[in-house]
Amino acid sequence: MDLSKIEQLVDLVTRSSIAELDLTQNGTRIRILKRAPAALGPPANRAAVEAPALDHPDSPAPEAAADIVVPAPMHGIFYRAAAPDEPPLVEVGTRIEAGQKICIIEAMKTFIDIAAEAPGVVLAILAEDGQEIEAGRALFRIGPAGSS
Repeated sequence: MDLSKIEQLVDLVTRSSIAELDLTQNGTRIRILKRAPAALGPPANRAAVEAPALDHPDSPAPEAAADIVVPAPMHGIFYRAAAPDEPPLVEVGTRIEAGQKICIIEAMKTFIDIAAEAPGVVLAILAEDGQEIEAGRALFRIGPAGSS
């Protein structure tokens, strides 16, 4: 991996909400960690927010203050599965744990795993597989572990 690629990855982490990027390519492993700023309050994606209306009329609207909207940490291509021939990582109704991989975003020809920050139940999937997404776009709505 050349220096310019490493600089691009550092810039990607710096400009996004990614806290950690761990990449292995051709036997070389790179791990980039973003230091957390001084406590400024709860993370933005833990706040209850209303997702923009998308062409998902059967998706319930955000109602509970405890719901978490998972935003895209960067611009890229959203993938629900680890590979084209594999099933989606999660479906509506799937119970998830903190740290569980819920989707993949391809950015700069690099596949980045996106993990849940808290346990819960997937209430809505707000992006289509293979769709180009912008940083900050709502991808999932996660409810408390007891919801369904």
